[in-house]
Amino acid sequence: MSRIRSLAALAAIFVLGVFVAIPAHAEVRIDITRGQMKPLPIAIPDFAGNSPQDTRIGADISKVVSADLERSGLFKPVDPKAFIQSVASLQVQPRFPDWKAINAEALVQGKVETGADGRVRVEFRLWDVFNEAYMTGWTLSASPQDWRRLSHKVADAIYKRVTGEDGYFDTQIVYIAESGPKNDRKKRLSIMDQDGENHRFLTDGSELVLTPRFSPSSREITYLSYFKGVPRVYIFNLDTGRREALGNFPGMTFAPRFSPDGNKVIFSMAESGNTEIYEMNLLTRQKKQLTFNPAIDTAPRCHAPRRFGRAFAGRRFPGGRPHLGPQWPGSVVFPRVSVR
Repeated sequence: MSRIRSLAALAAIFVLGVFVAIPAHAEVRIDITRGQMKPLPIAIPDFAGNSPQDTRIGADISKVVSADLERSGLFKPVDPKAFIQSVASLQVQPRFPDWKAINAEALVQGKVETGADGRVRVEFRLWDVFNEAYMTGWTLSASPQDWRRLSHKVADAIYKRVTGEDGYFDTQIVYIAESGPKNDRKKRLSIMDQDGENHRFLTDGSELVLTPRFSPSSREITYLSYFKGVPRVYIFNLDTGRREALGNFPGMTFAPRFSPDGNKVIFSMAESGNTEIYEMNLLTRQKKQLTFNPAIDTAPRCHAPRRFGRAFAGRRFPGGRPHLGPQWPGSVVFPRVSVR
């Protein structure tokens, strides 16, 4: 069986686990202390280009794709110095014996072209060297400054085809960057690509910001800001650079999160010494109270699938156990729910 197929099977085993029924009279005990998986050798030559600019972008794309896949721990890019076939001849047809000779088990073939509209067109194909078979490929276009994102999309497609799992390379990280002397620390809302590139600050550090969370579309961020000393929940739009307060409420609002459809924000609000959980509909701007209790209800994690209701932390019983209230659509669980 091809190593590529084996890698996908092993990845599924490590993620899901395997349970095998064994007859009672044939007791077998297997102790697993750790999993070992040899990274898949993959050759990623420079993407070909017809102009100096396309050639430069093609080389840069190859480097980013290689770095993405290598960081996953499941791939081992082959040293380009070992390549036998040239980039130019590879565009005609892969010579699989040349790639087998350097122990490559997968091969990426790519091309970059700049169209009349100035947009960059990237085409790639993934080959199974062992079986000499085409595996996947596509063509995408973007502005020249977005070449890194196209690179991450290529890496995502390769990762998914080989492992069967969705890639994570075309993602961003939102976080709070802290800097300055101890007596004057600045906290700024910040964002970067998952590989640390394209970093930028979204706020100037003049106010304290905390707990950023992406919307499902990843184009909006909700967070807590002490703008003018007033703690409120805000929403920042990455496309427009505009931010707005979730609402003008009488108490402190904090711990926001988006609903799975992105149309609502669930958050905590402290008023008259009590903290409850609320939900704001972003389409109608209507606020709805979700908890009604003199105890502290805070840190709503998300809107979980219907059978779980919504998760939050509270002090309704000793030890902060979860509470089941009649206003919830289902049982309430500890705030560790992942919605995919």
